[in-house]
Amino acid sequence: MAALLLLHRTWPVSIFVAIGTTVLALLGAIMLHAHLKAIQIDSELRKKFDRLLWFTSFLAVGGTQIANLAMAPEAANRAGFLLMAPLVAQAMLVAALSTPGISIVGLSVSVLLLGIVGGLPIDLAAGTWLAGAVAAHVVNPLKQRSDLIRAMSVQVLAQSVICVSMTLLMPQITVPAWEAAIWGSIAAVIATAIFWLGVAVFEKLFGIVSDWTLLELCSPEQPLIRELVLRAPGTYAHSVGVGNLAEAAAREVGANPLLCRTMAYYHDIGKTTRPNYFIENQIGDNIHDDLSPNLSAQIIAAHVSDGIELARAQKLPDVVVDGISQHHGTSLITYFYHRAVEQKGLEPNQEAEKKFRYPGPKPQTKESAILHLADVVEAASRVDLKNQTLELFVAKLIEKSRSDGQLDESDLTFKDLGIISESFCRTLRALRHERVQYPPASTANPVGAAVELSEGGSELEDSLPRDRNQSTHDAQSL
Repeated sequence: MAALLLLHRTWPVSIFVAIGTTVLALLGAIMLHAHLKAIQIDSELRKKFDRLLWFTSFLAVGGTQIANLAMAPEAANRAGFLLMAPLVAQAMLVAALSTPGISIVGLSVSVLLLGIVGGLPIDLAAGTWLAGAVAAHVVNPLKQRSDLIRAMSVQVLAQSVICVSMTLLMPQITVPAWEAAIWGSIAAVIATAIFWLGVAVFEKLFGIVSDWTLLELCSPEQPLIRELVLRAPGTYAHSVGVGNLAEAAAREVGANPLLCRTMAYYHDIGKTTRPNYFIENQIGDNIHDDLSPNLSAQIIAAHVSDGIELARAQKLPDVVVDGISQHHGTSLITYFYHRAVEQKGLEPNQEAEKKFRYPGPKPQTKESAILHLADVVEAASRVDLKNQTLELFVAKLIEKSRSDGQLDESDLTFKDLGIISESFCRTLRALRHERVQYPPASTANPVGAAVELSEGGSELEDSLPRDRNQSTHDAQSL
């Protein structure tokens, strides 16, 4: 970094200048590291952000210095505003892949170092910092193409205003205001283009998942989602329900709602390997009636490892794979455990339970813990509440997971659990509202009968057998 900061100087540089520049670069590095260490985020993610900050700072400083060297002295006075582009692009990239706060810290270090060593005139450095701060905020969130157009438009306007203001305030800048506005606009477009080209590369390079990628993964056209819809439609419907619960709850406790929805869509993809062994996909007899409880439990538990294998084969992001591996934690496959106890006349004990537990690991983050709870609640909510209120029913399910230790390694607090419980209840009421009771259709009016079945259908639904789902449905397994 020190060598890049000195590119604009005549070489060889003084040993004292080299030492001073190196010390400043080291102080900047320490400051960046200390800031990231003070943020309460996962240690692995912190390392990724640390590498991202340094790499983008290196590229931004290098790009600015190269542009500085390539620009003729007589052109620098007119087109010098173009030097803003690499630094603004850095702000946009870091903000899109981390947070605006982290982005502004990285931008500050780059701009200050360039300003101190003379790589940027101090007035241009101040304007660049303001432009980068605007860019860091307008680019986040960025979830669709229209957001990119919006971000670029705001950035063009902001940089035009900043450049014009600089010409009005600083006599040493002799460029006309209208020309400064044009150069500022061009710099904003160049910065957006660099960002657009670099974000996908940096995402893969540092293993960071952006909202764009998560939205793409939620598309029904994704191979694993398409396979889930075709082979296990019941599981797909369950996954969408889990996504609705998890996304709403995540938004209220400050977790990543889009990540929760994406993990929910993929958490049960392993069931596509043997879809008919899961109750939501069965038509007719239950295959498990002819299997031993031990074998049934092994098949049920295998959907986790099968899902991980499918996800790895499709090169899904690690954070989504973690959701698949952690969504059951080490919870008990309750239905088949109790069935084994009844058939063999065993006394319930921890040793016997080990054979009927998922391999884990337990949820490690807020998002995976919310996914775990949403999975439990969505599956169990399909059975008869047995005269319990919905609030009590959901609270018992969450408390069961908590007391079983499934949430011990996540960041959820007791306050978070209360908020999540309330959110689940609101979402379930919205999804499982009662239908209007339609009057009986006249036999002389077959059209009316068809409308009743298609729009209401409550009598038909009430006549269907429910005992299969009322056998607890095993929220953790079937």
